[in-house]
Amino acid sequence: MYKHSLRHLLSVLALLAAAAPALAGFVPEQARVEVLADHRDQHWFWIWGSNAPNMVDGRAYLFDDQGRNLGQLSTGIWSNGLQLARSRDELYATEIYFSRGVRGQRSDVVTVYDARTLSPKREIPIPAKRMTALISTGLSVLSDDERFLLVLNFTPAQSISVVDLAHERFVTEVPIPGCASIYPAGPRDFYAICGNGGFFHLRLDEQGQVALQERTAPAFDPLQDLLLTTGVRDGQTWYFVSQHNQAYALGMTADGVRAQQRWSLLSDAERADGWGIAGNHGVALHQRSGRLFVLMHKDAPENYQKPGTEVWVFDVATHKRLARLALKEQSTAIGVSQGAQPRLYSLDWVVPMPSLFTLWIYLTQGEAGLTPLLRQGVNLYDADSGEHLRSVGDIPLGFLNVVMPW
Repeated sequence: MYKHSLRHLLSVLALLAAAAPALAGFVPEQARVEVLADHRDQHWFWIWGSNAPNMVDGRAYLFDDQGRNLGQLSTGIWSNGLQLARSRDELYATEIYFSRGVRGQRSDVVTVYDARTLSPKREIPIPAKRMTALISTGLSVLSDDERFLLVLNFTPAQSISVVDLAHERFVTEVPIPGCASIYPAGPRDFYAICGNGGFFHLRLDEQGQVALQERTAPAFDPLQDLLLTTGVRDGQTWYFVSQHNQAYALGMTADGVRAQQRWSLLSDAERADGWGIAGNHGVALHQRSGRLFVLMHKDAPENYQKPGTEVWVFDVATHKRLARLALKEQSTAIGVSQGAQPRLYSLDWVVPMPSLFTLWIYLTQGEAGLTPLLRQGVNLYDADSGEHLRSVGDIPLGFLNVVMPW
């Protein structure tokens, strides 16, 4: 035993001696932080969601126009996504943590991330009552000058936490019973949609304290035609779609909410054929051209949140449909970049199997047979022509439900 060990040791020493000249120039790789280029006008986009069934580790992923993954953020329990600053290279996430992972003392924070390194810069503690929801737009919003961040709370009492980003502090909490989903309407004015079809109007002063709070008259009838809360904005006008396939344009200013336009997304023949709105985040707007993109599918009216198969494009000035864009996969969310050559993004559910096998499983087992096989991907299209540009697959398992151009 001893002689065998000695021979082995001598062999190792001989190998090390032979490798010594090469090892002399060896420099160990050092850990470093990559620095991203300027994201503006590059068609980069984020996707995020709750990361179900691993909701304790919410995720946000960044991709470039070629479909390469540039980085990711871990955003706490049941991510509500990001707010993307325009005036500075920062991102904001309202995050939840527990001292024992999934139990113990809860802490809610606004985490400020560096947009070039994706590293956390600082945290701002907020009341431990941030709302979590599948529809994540409108749950936290920036003021137009990006001085304040407003965060929606639900305990189930509803309120808004006001955070001063300039002074890195929580300012106040404002009760908004019966209302949810926040919409900026100027430097210090905000609206929250309410159950009666009206809005809660909140105005802040320069310190972030309440300068005005009032309720508006109903702008729509929720019993007859319920608005989806995922609105999109162009200046003082917010665009919504409704459960009964109407498009609404609501003016939101410091003076109040005003119904401006309403039109049907469907002809009588299309309605009879079963077409309707689809998806969790199924509307997007290209501001320069005034085009509203709406995710659509053929299904029963009560299934309006199921994935969509087409995107219909409307002119918001004339209300005319300009195009019908067929999607490669069933989509749960869409986004449109701005600029002269916009991209259309669809966040999709994919079965990574040949179509004949997929069809066989569906015919023999129904949707229940396909559900365990589902994965998510993103498809990129030319938003003007509808031409398919590329697919992005291999997205880690998790329920991602928003695609957001950067």
